Amino acid sequence: MKHIKYLYLIIFVALSVASCDRSEDPIYQKVTDNRYPTVVSNPNFVTPTMPVAGYDKGAALSVEFNFISVDPIKEIQFYQKIATADSVLINTTPYTPAFSRVKNCDTLVYKYTVPTSAASGTAIVLRGRVVNENGLTKDRVFSYKVK
Repeated sequence: MKHIKYLYLIIFVALSVASCDRSEDPIYQKVTDNRYPTVVSNPNFVTPTMPVAGYDKGAALSVEFNFISVDPIKEIQFYQKIATADSVLINTTPYTPAFSRVKNCDTLVYKYTVPTSAASGTAIVLRGRVVNENGLTKDRVFSYKVK
């Protein structure tokens, strides 16, 4: 009877040690080294600040787009969506390093003009997108109405 207790103890210890080996489990393997870019939130994303009634048609705006990426950046894209229409690519800018020591990130200032063809009260969405060379993207969105 004493030998059976030792046998059960040895089997229990062996199974306990074997169950901790995760080297064969694919869930713990790293899939990729690719990382998404980071878009930094800043209070002056669009200047001048948005009036309550919206922007005038043809108004010139400055969009300050701040971002960080560990992986190489391919380009910066800007999309515009007027009302319920599909988003349209309005500008693609190849990446050029512009690191700001004050903000501790890359900064791109994009000159944007409010469309003159949109009717008053139309909602417009402006989307800035950082595109990495690995294909991963990150967006920042700004929406406003036309006066």
